[in-house]
Amino acid sequence: MTTPVDQWHPALPITAGRLNYMLARLSEMTTVKSFGALGDGAADDAPAIQLALNDARDSGGGWVIVPPGVYLLSSLPLRIYRNTRLTLLPGAEFRRNMAETMLINGDAGQNFGGYTGHSNITVEGGLWNMRGTTAGLTGSVMCISIGHCQDITIRDLEVRDLPGYHAVELNSTKRGAILNCRFRGYVDPGARDFSEAIQLDLAKSSGVFGGFGPYDHTPAEDILIQGCYFGASGTGGTTAWPRGVGSHSATITKFHRRIRVLGNTFESVLQYGVSAYNWEDVTVTGNTFSSCGSGVRIRSVIASDTEDTKDPSGTQTNASQSIKNFAVSSNTFRFGGGYDEPIVALGETTGQILNLSISGNSIDDSTANENGIRLQRAERFSVSGNTISNVSGTAISMEDCTNGNVTGNEIYAPGSHGITSVTTTHTSLNANSIMYPANNGILVQDGSDIQVKNNYIKSPGRQTNNTWYGIRISTNASSIHLTGNKTRPNGSGNEAINGLSVSNTCTNIARSGNDWRGTQFTGGALADSSTSPATSATDLT
Repeated sequence: MTTPVDQWHPALPITAGRLNYMLARLSEMTTVKSFGALGDGAADDAPAIQLALNDARDSGGGWVIVPPGVYLLSSLPLRIYRNTRLTLLPGAEFRRNMAETMLINGDAGQNFGGYTGHSNITVEGGLWNMRGTTAGLTGSVMCISIGHCQDITIRDLEVRDLPGYHAVELNSTKRGAILNCRFRGYVDPGARDFSEAIQLDLAKSSGVFGGFGPYDHTPAEDILIQGCYFGASGTGGTTAWPRGVGSHSATITKFHRRIRVLGNTFESVLQYGVSAYNWEDVTVTGNTFSSCGSGVRIRSVIASDTEDTKDPSGTQTNASQSIKNFAVSSNTFRFGGGYDEPIVALGETTGQILNLSISGNSIDDSTANENGIRLQRAERFSVSGNTISNVSGTAISMEDCTNGNVTGNEIYAPGSHGITSVTTTHTSLNANSIMYPANNGILVQDGSDIQVKNNYIKSPGRQTNNTWYGIRISTNASSIHLTGNKTRPNGSGNEAINGLSVSNTCTNIARSGNDWRGTQFTGGALADSSTSPATSATDLT
């Protein structure tokens, strides 16, 4: 049989190119054992590992390999420089043995501003054991501290049992990716019950980022966090992380932008899975939150925070600032722990939440009277296609919001109201299905220019007989239009007073084509005490 050599020829240049690439990369590789690291868990291997990192630096870049073994680190921090790839092979453990950060990109005295510091760095693999319950190692430290840089990748590693600060800080970083990592176990040494496993921060001050300056308020931008796990380690004396991903400092006129949090798992996180503080252009999609204190928080700068309300010159503004462009979609929330709502967006009078979309999420169960979704001072928002079941408080709560749309949500057995709209304007509540709410199906208090259309409410007022309503309009609400809505009583047990109730302080009510029928309502199907409601289906001019 003749070998079909001619058929191989087209592929040979490709294969040769790949082999040449591999050989070039192999020539860049160095193992820490070549510099004297033992990996026996007894000797201090940090000096040898630093020599390997220095060699990569002096060569203009390189690939540092850590073979399997336990590498005791008693001389820290390790410092990594530009164009370096640090790979811990399977079975490799960095075991902290000094009260210091494990790894930082650069030297304490450097002065690279903006994103010009040591960049193009990959850190991957291995167990980074912080040993935060070990005597002498319980004080607050970082594991991996990164700042003033760009093109950073951290992947496929585990940070375990860290005390106080953060597993990974991306400070003043542009184009950073944290992929398929595990963040297990946290120790609070005192007054650090808010720490994030992954913190995005800006170069605000040495108190915010202690590694090096300059403190030019450079924020984080273009960050991807994907496929990671946040939770407990099971080590005695540790907990799950207080927060998974987030920020907790700010500077007026600066924002963290273009942040994507995709496909991660947050389990038993004590506070927030994601805390988007002073972020913009944010996507939070496809994550799972199980037994967390809260899921996703979107927060503008806290106006009462005297540090965060300063501008870069240090001038006190005494004000927040608006943040915009958020998509929270297709996430799953189960067994909310009662620290805050599964999804919460909180603006300030001087800093609203703008352009917010919350869609396609599944929320099942919350405690401590927490709502399913809560919006405060949001403008231009959409809450659509979410399934919200068995929350302890109101399923969807809005306060001081404007220009919104709440459409097509499936709500089942909330412990309070189905949907509340308080001091909210120019908003449509459309085609929502609300089953078995403990209190009102829909409550509109104050506010104006609200459309309540095509909603279905079944069995309102299940908590207390003769107390609640299918739809309740009250407290000086004005210009409310109700059409195509349908309410139905339960038929036995506790029942609502009316299918629709409108108080006598409300004005400019228009309603037509609704179905309020139900003889079991204790006060009748309809009770509209507003001034001269318009009830015909004709145009109003």
